[in-house]
Amino acid sequence: MLIRGLGPERDCAEREVLDAGVPLELPQRAVWAAYLHPWDPCFLLVRDQNGRACAGVAIEQVRTRALPGHLILRVGKFGGSLPNQVSRILLQAIAEFARKQPRVLRLQVNVFSRDRREAIAETMQELGFREVRPPSSYQHTLAIDLKPSEDEIFASLGKSARKRIRETTKMALQSIVISDLMYAERLDELQHVALQRSGGHSTSLDWQAILRMSHDNPNLSRVAGLFLSEDRSPENMAAFAWACNHGDRVEYRAAGSQRRGEVRMPFSYLLVWDMIRWAKATGAEWFDMGGVTLSEGDDQELEGISRFKMYFSANVVEVGAEWVFEPLPVRARIATLVSNSAWSLRNLMEKRVYRQQLSNR
Repeated sequence: MLIRGLGPERDCAEREVLDAGVPLELPQRAVWAAYLHPWDPCFLLVRDQNGRACAGVAIEQVRTRALPGHLILRVGKFGGSLPNQVSRILLQAIAEFARKQPRVLRLQVNVFSRDRREAIAETMQELGFREVRPPSSYQHTLAIDLKPSEDEIFASLGKSARKRIRETTKMALQSIVISDLMYAERLDELQHVALQRSGGHSTSLDWQAILRMSHDNPNLSRVAGLFLSEDRSPENMAAFAWACNHGDRVEYRAAGSQRRGEVRMPFSYLLVWDMIRWAKATGAEWFDMGGVTLSEGDDQELEGISRFKMYFSANVVEVGAEWVFEPLPVRARIATLVSNSAWSLRNLMEKRVYRQQLSNR
């Protein structure tokens, strides 16, 4: 059953899936589409022969600038722990939807599963998908088991993480849940400062929409800011973290910080611990540190961020893969060439601006 747009029918479909005990990733939820991707949202609901819901998946339709008038379809965080037969039916239906839509260049499926990736890969190969390496989303992450007590979870963290959490707590730094739109510009600034410091790159996020979503859905999205004193003004926020609740897990989605000369202490440890505690309170089974790079050929620019995350867990798990299906392969290759050329030029300009900023300091 394909549901186009948002409204009561989409809400009822999601409720059917959740009531059946099947987690829905936040990007699969109507709330995500309403705040962060309002253009032509679709939801594919699968029922069994008895009429009971057994799965659901959101399909984003993105208009591409590389070839005007054409679309790219995206399915994020597909798989989870869905049974193989259910995954197959969903993938068949999604591929058929892509074939029937006019001017669809590419169907992009980002897989996220701890134990079903191989079965999903076999199905995708049979259906004519091809794997993209490296994937656009993270392939490996660090997992923290949330089933033990809070004290036991804290004891399982790395020694350095525990030490720094205690130190920041003693300094009376304030970790505060924020949703006021006045913080949007500061969040964007902190994220870019942190990424420039580590050598990473990221597209700007719509922080106003994220803050609205977090305000209206505090059980699904949480943004916390770290303040150096009782002053809650945006400029006094030294760091932030954003986490998303996907049902069976909570993901450490984004973060940022700015070094302050008066406080020589990494700020993010306390924020991550705050998110871990929130994740356990929501009933999530595990905490996803939001991706980590490994030594064998991953993005070496982000090694510093990965080292920070490894203070919290040494449990590396492979979760991600990316597959694409191209109903119009020739046009898709042309669009890819145009898009890659534009990205390279933009990346080069950003690096030049960053070098110029460093030379002016």
